[in-house]
Amino acid sequence: MTANSKVISSKSSGSSDFDVESGIGKTMGVWAAMSLIVGCIIGTGVFSNGGKILVLVGSPGMAMCMWLFGGVIAYCGGFSYTEWGLMIPESGGDAPYLEYVYRKPKLFFSFLYCWCRVLLIHTGYTAALSTVVGIYALYAFPLSKEMKVYEEWITKGIAVVTMSIIFAICAFSNRIATKTTTAITFVKVLIVIFVVVSGVILAAGGFPNVKRPNNPGGIFDGTSTSPSAYSSALFKVAFAYDGWSMLATSCGELQDPVRNIPKAIIGGVTVVTALYLGANLSYLMALSVEEIKNTKEVLAADFAARLYGEFFGRKVMALLILLSAFGATLAITFAASRVAQAAAQRRFMPMADRLSQTHPKYKTPFAALVFHYIMTVVLTVVPPGSNTFFFLVDATGYPVWVLYTITLIGLIVLRFREPNKERLFKVWIICPIIVILTGIFASVFPF
Repeated sequence: MTANSKVISSKSSGSSDFDVESGIGKTMGVWAAMSLIVGCIIGTGVFSNGGKILVLVGSPGMAMCMWLFGGVIAYCGGFSYTEWGLMIPESGGDAPYLEYVYRKPKLFFSFLYCWCRVLLIHTGYTAALSTVVGIYALYAFPLSKEMKVYEEWITKGIAVVTMSIIFAICAFSNRIATKTTTAITFVKVLIVIFVVVSGVILAAGGFPNVKRPNNPGGIFDGTSTSPSAYSSALFKVAFAYDGWSMLATSCGELQDPVRNIPKAIIGGVTVVTALYLGANLSYLMALSVEEIKNTKEVLAADFAARLYGEFFGRKVMALLILLSAFGATLAITFAASRVAQAAAQRRFMPMADRLSQTHPKYKTPFAALVFHYIMTVVLTVVPPGSNTFFFLVDATGYPVWVLYTITLIGLIVLRFREPNKERLFKVWIICPIIVILTGIFASVFPF
């Protein structure tokens, strides 16, 4: 990767219509940028997806390789989006990049991007994370035998209540929404660190009463050879690492972005990858392979219960992870409403005049929040069965990877179409190629 040390302007030389002056100023240093990456990436995936990934790939060794590969994708994707973000420093996510590189048919790809984000990705993520809140609530406070038959609908009901509370927070106070998100981000990072430190203490013999699991055979015994299994596992890993593209949209707020963004990506992704690998190693030291496979979405809570007892694992840890899922749902809802409002302002949405409005009293995108709330409730309630969370993770994975692939193909196309275009940061070409090939594999092989 190469970086040209030039001052970045607030506008690009492109033909996109997304140019927006934020007016925020360059207030973010490298440490703040690194914290932003860590906060955007770490969510509930590391607490919930490990068991399902192990089921799909078949062996703990391959599961660890998948988590490591997720970090590689985050590096490659983050650096690739840095080239886009510094070349076209405009608001609107991927939309201005797509509009610049794919000029015919006019606005088609930016329209596609906005609709995928508004209708599928943001709503799917919100529904999935709200479902995690319901799952951990029932883990902490189990239903009676008589009520077990209604578990699926009670979980969905808790998810809808969660979304209703979050809607109220986001609709009536931007300040409360942002302050709550910041506080919970700190909590969820501490939870991952707690899991890793607990694993280190266990490895050092600090829990003499905890029987170490007997996992016979080699770490790669039982590894799957099914491409579709790896494709599905990739969606779960990608869900846990998603957020690596966010820093590119904040270029205008960074001090010396050409130098600081690469440093922030290296530091932030390294921290996240180390924490994810450490957490999954901790799970393997405390639980057997079969126990991990059977944990479904409550892996971290089962881990805590094994080390610290049933009360801590089933109550304290479960409620902390529930809080983490609540915070992630709040953050996505906050961002999703802004994307929906921006799409309406571009006339990409039905009822555009109403959805593009800001509430005169609360200064929030109230109508866009109502739209997001309704769509999310539908996505939560409609899917049948008890595996709503993993269904939504897979369902949102397809449009996410299609958009990443199209956007980074455009980055390579632009290298050949406009080789002399000023690039403040130039990523090694292998980085977008790795992400593109991963996107094609993840999108095609499930079928």
